[in-house]
Amino acid sequence: MKGKMSGALLLLAVFLGVELWAVSAEAIPAFARRYKMSCTVCHVAFPKLNSFGEAFAANGYQMPDEDLKEHAVDTGDDKLLLLKELPFAVRADSFLRGRSDTKVNADFETAYGIKLLSSAPITNNISYYFYFFFNERGSTETGVEDAFLYFNNAYKDVDLDLRIGQFQVSDILFPREQRLTFQDYTIYTTAISDSGFKLTYDRIAELSYNFNLAGDVEMGLVAAITNGNGIGTADSDRNFDSDDFKNYYGKLSLASGDQSVGFYGYYGKEEQGPIQNEFFRAGPDFDFTVMGDWNLWGNFLYGEDSNPRFTGPAEDITHWGGFVGLTKPLGEDWVLSLLYNRVNVDGMDEKDAHTMTGNLSYYVMRNFKVMAEVTGDLQNKGSAHPEKQHTGVIGLVLAF
Repeated sequence: MKGKMSGALLLLAVFLGVELWAVSAEAIPAFARRYKMSCTVCHVAFPKLNSFGEAFAANGYQMPDEDLKEHAVDTGDDKLLLLKELPFAVRADSFLRGRSDTKVNADFETAYGIKLLSSAPITNNISYYFYFFFNERGSTETGVEDAFLYFNNAYKDVDLDLRIGQFQVSDILFPREQRLTFQDYTIYTTAISDSGFKLTYDRIAELSYNFNLAGDVEMGLVAAITNGNGIGTADSDRNFDSDDFKNYYGKLSLASGDQSVGFYGYYGKEEQGPIQNEFFRAGPDFDFTVMGDWNLWGNFLYGEDSNPRFTGPAEDITHWGGFVGLTKPLGEDWVLSLLYNRVNVDGMDEKDAHTMTGNLSYYVMRNFKVMAEVTGDLQNKGSAHPEKQHTGVIGLVLAF
């Protein structure tokens, strides 16, 4: 594979990766209840976090130096911390969707998804986080997606953090759970041929180290090891990994205030029968605040797979893509979001994507929004893409 040398270099880069924040999971109203504060303390507009919300998440969902006993019942046992209230929250999404890519052009998608979320400290600097999808696209059998333990300042109060469990390998780039659009980040969800790998959910151990580089410039290190085959059920031998390989990812970034740039790398192998596929993904990301409160952000990734069709002889496939987003609050209750997606897969035109999305959200309450969104298909027509596939969405999103 022509990317073997690049893959080896990326494997080295994984252990030199840098990231400002280690945890970017979706914040929930359980925190607002615990601390008796508005959602706006942590969110630009829910579910998108602001810098304080990111710092709160990176601190293991705890305030710095807080006395957890203020929120706990008195059990008389210093080795047992139980909150006075069960830390649960609910999020529900419903949509009216118009589309031209299927024979159904208008669809009531309600409820599209209902989540039960929970997070709480176990002790100082140790917390858990999970959510359960008890209704997703009409199914009641979707189960748990995010579920992890977070160890903050895991070694002698040094900013060395460990997250272990299941979450998304792209969380240290742009968490999909925090996006304001219905439209997804296409490059993260694109599977190459028969490959089972995507930049989404997996079972992971992720280590991060953050430090001040100079002045107000922050640096950090992230290195992670993962099964590499998603979060499916265990096999008949009760193994969750489908092969004997482990995959690796990491990131290098610099941040100053609300401005950050980074570089991400992922290297892995997978196996189907006697045939193996070796692959990597790599590229830069950025997140800038410009002209006051305009948030401009994006990610570009290049990838190579040695044999994603799992055939002999091996057929190398390369691809590239990414997205650019722009978010702008319009007064106190309105938020404008724009999202540009592009994916190109060599020799597999059916995987290509080229879209532009505009979303306008109105916050009736801090935890209840109405959104209208249109996605235009910019992809040229061809044998693999005979018709334009424009979509439109009107949605209601509630968190409680």
